[in-house]
Amino acid sequence: MAGIKRNDNPLLVRVAVPRPVWRTYTYRFSSELSGGDLLGCRVVVPFGSSVLVGFLWGPHRGSKPRGLKKVIDRLDQSPLLPPSVLGLVEWAAGYYQAPPGMMMAAALPPGTYGRAVLMARAVEGACPVGGFPLLSSDRWLRVDKLSKEDHGKTDPQEKLRRLRARGEIELAWRPHNRPSVPTRTMISPAEGVVDLTKLAHRLKSTAPKQAELIFQLSLSDPPVPATDLLSRAKASRSSLNGLRAKGLVTESTMRVYRDPLSDLEVGEGSAPTLTEPQRSALEKVRSLHGGFGVLLLHGVTGSGKTEVYLRAIEELLREGKTALVLIPEISLTPLTVSRFEARFPGKVAVLHSGMSRGERFDSWKLIREGRRRIAVGARSAVFAPLSDLGVIVVDEEHDLSYKQGEHPHYHARDLAVARGRREGVPVILGSASPSMESYSNALSGKYGLAELPRRIDSRPMPATTIVATSDMGHPHLSDRLLAGIGKRTARGEQCIVLINRRGFAPTQVCRNCGHREICPRCGITLTYHRKGNALRCHHCPYWKPALTHCPECGADAFSHLGPGIQKVQEALGELLPQTRVIRMDADTTTGRRSHWRILSSFARGEGDVLLGTQMVAKGHDFPRVTLVGVIAADQGLAFPDFRAAERVFQLLLQVGGRAGRGDIPGEVIVQTHDPENPVIKAAAVHDYSRFWEEEISVRERFGYPPCGYLVRFVWSGRNEGRVRDAATSSSSVTAPEGVRFYRPTPAVLGRINRRYRWSALARAERRGPLSRLSSAVRERFERLRTRGVRLDVDVDPYDLL
Repeated sequence: MAGIKRNDNPLLVRVAVPRPVWRTYTYRFSSELSGGDLLGCRVVVPFGSSVLVGFLWGPHRGSKPRGLKKVIDRLDQSPLLPPSVLGLVEWAAGYYQAPPGMMMAAALPPGTYGRAVLMARAVEGACPVGGFPLLSSDRWLRVDKLSKEDHGKTDPQEKLRRLRARGEIELAWRPHNRPSVPTRTMISPAEGVVDLTKLAHRLKSTAPKQAELIFQLSLSDPPVPATDLLSRAKASRSSLNGLRAKGLVTESTMRVYRDPLSDLEVGEGSAPTLTEPQRSALEKVRSLHGGFGVLLLHGVTGSGKTEVYLRAIEELLREGKTALVLIPEISLTPLTVSRFEARFPGKVAVLHSGMSRGERFDSWKLIREGRRRIAVGARSAVFAPLSDLGVIVVDEEHDLSYKQGEHPHYHARDLAVARGRREGVPVILGSASPSMESYSNALSGKYGLAELPRRIDSRPMPATTIVATSDMGHPHLSDRLLAGIGKRTARGEQCIVLINRRGFAPTQVCRNCGHREICPRCGITLTYHRKGNALRCHHCPYWKPALTHCPECGADAFSHLGPGIQKVQEALGELLPQTRVIRMDADTTTGRRSHWRILSSFARGEGDVLLGTQMVAKGHDFPRVTLVGVIAADQGLAFPDFRAAERVFQLLLQVGGRAGRGDIPGEVIVQTHDPENPVIKAAAVHDYSRFWEEEISVRERFGYPPCGYLVRFVWSGRNEGRVRDAATSSSSVTAPEGVRFYRPTPAVLGRINRRYRWSALARAERRGPLSRLSSAVRERFERLRTRGVRLDVDVDPYDLL
């Protein structure tokens, strides 16, 4: 964000709005709103028929446009983000060709931007306010709600403005979904009241409850929460009000912060003795202190990567620095946070989408105010407003969830590296199965490399058995897997079973004519869910009751083809009825903190088998898990995506690594239709180098990352003809030299939620030409002004469907 210079007109500013538009908008800016740092502050602006909270992006330069609208209000006296993060946001918006207002919104907690509403409250002592009986001095109310009270001929907003001019009310603009600010009433002895015990004794005969309140107050360091005081004294609010009326106590209000860690089970905080490879890795981290550098920490599962992170952070905290720790999914939060909270009590704040809006806002605020020195979170935590940053850790750096699937399409791992470079701090990337890009950077010398080749205490890696589906008696559970589960549960051990497919079965098929129900919004086969007996689309919200009669032939016999997690759960219940199965997938983790509850329950031994989709594969450390089973291990290899092999290998390596992390050796049983597949065979022996050598040769042949760079364009809209025409017209630009531009075709997923989709891919050996092509396509699309069609530009795409 360029600063405002002396020759700029300070009354004309550019504002970025949180909408999918690439441009900023120029507004008139009143001198009454100026002062202090302007760039990055939130402002209230009219936008079409709405009023939005946008972000002051910079000064307008050049000639003054006509018909400019005016900034209505400025919400911040200083930017909510530190200058280093504001710079990162601007860089990310440029690199990822993203709408600047949406990139800025991604860096802030929900409820701080979006649609703006005008709020009102009465001034202390001015209520009741004539014409608006709901107005009071203790709460803000929306003006549009208040307007419904007034039935006179006077414009309600005009009447409110007159009331403000007379000093009877206050008016303020706020984001419409702003989190509430919880407070607590605190009690202190009034000034001059010193000997509380003697005072309580004097009141004992005339006001015993007031005497008990004063006595309880004497036992605590003031101020004391009013609710705690009333509870301990077993007194009523009227007794407390009586003390206040006598001038013996005073009330104050204290801001309360919502704590998402309140029910977290925190283990021991002692530091174990480091292994020699861990000490060597820590020395490499130390060599980066005081400057920028990236270290890839490649360690097998269970080798102690997290302890290296903890030691590095501990040293930097002693120097007064802060730390940023990124994790790939909210399912990892309980385990990771508990380890960090145990080592650094009271210094950890969490940021992830599974928290309530208020919890996220409070955690973000504690980080911004410097009251929490370590930020642990998922993708968007890369923008955490930490000052004096000392180190950035990206755990499971290979994980696909670091890439944002919607606007703005940023990659948190790559932004972490960019932030480290901008702030001059080391970045640690950790993984047992590094991404092709990161490992390539390490081999080329661009990143440092530290390896942890063995598990802690020399525990063996789990032995893996590959079972061909054709040799199985049961369609989904092999005899070996069933016997293994039974043997482990009988010994009090635990198992994890992975099937990466939601629902009961991929489809419900008529046995007579073969009819399958298709989603009318997406054109994709609906998935059958036994719970609720429903057919659901996994790409949009559409669902319908399962069929009882075929709409084509009228038959009432159906097959549910293919495995789904619900079908496997049902089969385990039938074949191993004494086994306690806990299921973890997108359908069982919709509730708040549901990930925490499921994982905590399994950790306490309340389940024998944790059955789940890919969220059970990563980062969990359950010492009693000695067996991992993988069902339909090869299903991801059929995806039309050059990263398919890498994804399957990483998933198998990660889930296999959950077994044998305690004192008992582990075993992995992999069920597959293709037991000779080289990806599955490399994962079975935990051989990353073998996989790398085979995969990199394919990438080099076709110029795919890390041997080249990609940009994907996706046009979408409800009118198929307009989408096709917009894609064809906006892509008819001359590609820069060195760019291979594959022209638009219908996307693999040609329709999602009633929106038709066309896509195009561009590939080059350097980023610069691709950036120029992206700008040209985007600018041409904007000139077309095709109504109802949206263009998404995805730089470094991870989703090609």
